[in-house]
Amino acid sequence: MCGIAGVICPDYVIAETAVQAMNKVQTHRGPDDEGLRIIHSGRGYLVLGHRRLAIIDLSPAGHQPMQDPDTGNWITYNGEIYNFHNLRKQLEGMGQFFRTKTDTEVALKAYAIWGKDCPKHLRGIFAFGIWDEERRALFLARDQLGVKPLYYYQGQDCFIFASEVRAILATGLVTQKLDLNGLYSYLAYGSVQDPYTLIEGINSLLPGHFIEWKESAIHIHRYWRLPPPEAVNPQLPKDVYYQVAEVLSDAVRNQLISDVPLGAFLSGGIDSTAIAALMRKTSAAPIKTFSIVFDEAKYDERKYSRRAAEYIGTDHTELDLRGEMVRENLPQALSAYDQPSIDGLNTYFVSKVTKEAGLTVALSGIGGDELFGGYDGYRKSLFAERWGRSIQAIRPFVPAPLRRMLNRLNGSESLRKGVALLNTGRHPYFVSRRLFSDWQIDQLLHRDIPRISSWEPDTFERIESEAQGYNPINRASAFEIQTYMLSTLLRDTDQMSMAHALEVRVPLIDHKLVEFLFTLPGYLKVDKNVPKPLLTKSLGNAIPRECIYRPKRGFELPFEVWLREKLQEEMKESFLNSSEDEAWPLGKNGLSQIWQEFQQGKLNWSRVWGIFILNHWLNWYRIS
Repeated sequence: MCGIAGVICPDYVIAETAVQAMNKVQTHRGPDDEGLRIIHSGRGYLVLGHRRLAIIDLSPAGHQPMQDPDTGNWITYNGEIYNFHNLRKQLEGMGQFFRTKTDTEVALKAYAIWGKDCPKHLRGIFAFGIWDEERRALFLARDQLGVKPLYYYQGQDCFIFASEVRAILATGLVTQKLDLNGLYSYLAYGSVQDPYTLIEGINSLLPGHFIEWKESAIHIHRYWRLPPPEAVNPQLPKDVYYQVAEVLSDAVRNQLISDVPLGAFLSGGIDSTAIAALMRKTSAAPIKTFSIVFDEAKYDERKYSRRAAEYIGTDHTELDLRGEMVRENLPQALSAYDQPSIDGLNTYFVSKVTKEAGLTVALSGIGGDELFGGYDGYRKSLFAERWGRSIQAIRPFVPAPLRRMLNRLNGSESLRKGVALLNTGRHPYFVSRRLFSDWQIDQLLHRDIPRISSWEPDTFERIESEAQGYNPINRASAFEIQTYMLSTLLRDTDQMSMAHALEVRVPLIDHKLVEFLFTLPGYLKVDKNVPKPLLTKSLGNAIPRECIYRPKRGFELPFEVWLREKLQEEMKESFLNSSEDEAWPLGKNGLSQIWQEFQQGKLNWSRVWGIFILNHWLNWYRIS
């Protein structure tokens, strides 16, 4: 896991200086080594940069940027290719000669053979840039599910890419101007939705896509998508649970490749416990696991994580996270946000304790809820779909002026979302995921901020269209993994773990496993008596019953308590004592109203925390 960077522009001094700045900003992603390479690109210069976190082949042979001497191509690469051993054998059979033991060189050689089809052969998490010497072109690719980030900027005289937005800002070549689409999407969903960022001109490359830059023009192509609805097999295999178990085990086994110590996050929920159990089954070495526990009994899950660790037989470590510790570490945690989010603080602290224990890699259960039908949010999306059909059926009979008037009602959460459904043609899922309604956003924004009505990414329409033929259960999965999981869970996991130079792997969204699950009927994921039946039944007795049949809750920190107590001064400073400039692009009256409603118990903590994070981020980066 690393930090990658690159600049193409006419002046190599400008490009080199910019990449040096990007490497410096991304040092936390790769503290083990640094590299930079200047390449004449025809009409100008390409400078590639790299910060290395050594995991496979720890020798200097893994230094990047790396060249393929047989083709002259160069690569800067971030990620892990889990099938690189098999690919290497295949490529050797096709005449390729290897000089290192790295997966980086496998990606480079794969491009030499398959060109633009190279990513289709890779099973892993990755984002990389390859300079094609013969074609005088730059090739950038991001993994199928978007586990690893890749941002880019196309200016009049330059093209820039990096693993983080802050790295592109560090070049000084991009105006730090607020992107209204990114702002609206953040306020609507609690994280900036791909492909937006909060900076005008900087975009996130979508998962399963690649970019080709050639002669100052960029072309974006899609190389992977979820299996189409017609791929679902109506004839259920008799051994379906055995098949799921095999694909699951294969995904975990592949992701144990490492030349450095690795472990797993273990909350005691079904997903993390399943990962730890499969690791223990596959590995002869002791498995180290880590969890966060709290003094606040409502949020504490230590009895489940301890039971899971005891049952599986792991070497378990707990971090007792208290409000005082959060307050002491808050400046460092806030600085880890490359893009703001209402989530991520939990990953920051569990990554911190994991790294301090001497590990460089940890496996996580992210994706289990989204793929196997867990938590209330998933079930709410199914309810919203049924509810939404009824509301949208009457939409044509409600005049637009009346809909706009109803939008101003400040009633219950259900009422607000019902009104939102009347005001949008979007699928009810997207309304069910909203943090703030359009009307609430309008009240929050500073009077000088332009109001825009069409801010949702084009990808939302595409996601809806492609998921139309799925049944409601698989459709909910398709929505979850391409919106909430992508732009919140995966991004937060990357930025918060890499703040500690820790690589986090996510076996439950291995793209081969995802493809397989989308060929199965959705009803297999739902059973009123068994949580996540497709997952739990395939595991047999690998995890304790207590971790399956337990009250379900997401991995949530005690924010409700902390914001009223240990973090109250920081919150009040942000919401009540900001100057008009410090509050921008939010209005002071809107901020004050948010805080008052929270104090009165009328507002969920997530809205308060989300606004606090946004305000801090915009001021920290001095966005204009």
